[in-house]
Amino acid sequence: MDFERILLYCARLQINNNRTWFHENHDDYEQARKDFLGFIDLFRFAISKEVPDIAESIMYMEPKEWMYRIARDMRFHKNGPPYNPAFRAYIASDRKSWLPIGYYLRIYPGSSCFGTGLWCDTTQKMNDIRSYISENFIEFQNIIKKTGVVVDGDRLKTIPRGFSADDPAAEYIRMKNWTVIYFIPDEDIGTFEEFCEYLMRYVRKTEPMRQFLLKAAKSSQKKITRPEFEW
Repeated sequence: MDFERILLYCARLQINNNRTWFHENHDDYEQARKDFLGFIDLFRFAISKEVPDIAESIMYMEPKEWMYRIARDMRFHKNGPPYNPAFRAYIASDRKSWLPIGYYLRIYPGSSCFGTGLWCDTTQKMNDIRSYISENFIEFQNIIKKTGVVVDGDRLKTIPRGFSADDPAAEYIRMKNWTVIYFIPDEDIGTFEEFCEYLMRYVRKTEPMRQFLLKAAKSSQKKITRPEFEW
């Protein structure tokens, strides 16, 4: 098995994004879904060897627990197409929470990506993360310098209340989420085994920053729940 069937199905759904076509081609969806879950099952074994803090939990979970529904929630997309023509998964002990922080994968022609990150659902939790980054900015900078990762995210126009614009970490304090995302060209998506090793290079590269963000998240007393977000 490889990703050809997944990519082809996503491309066709993008062109025919309506319920009639989806139901008429449901067998094709099920085959592509089976392939995607098969890859996730393989990939979780590789992740478990490199990421011990989530290894124990994900080894006893079913890959379908990490997969997002392909149907959009039309409460938030009333005038849009009914399906997100991509296969997506968030590999963690709890897909609806970002503690522990896991890894996200999207397979979609021309816009596949892989990465990790931290989202907060309240301003207070965002401020807890901002304070942690400010107080531990030397460690944060050293991780970036050593690994070459780029931390990005949605930003406020101005520095949030309670923080200084002169803070060396001001660029990151303005952020509302903190992500490390790598976009993947279609030509880099090969066999399951090849792509698994391809992604593991990114896991190793991003793991120090994931661990930093995890410590930042734990600095907030309450559990951080993932807000609804359309990848």
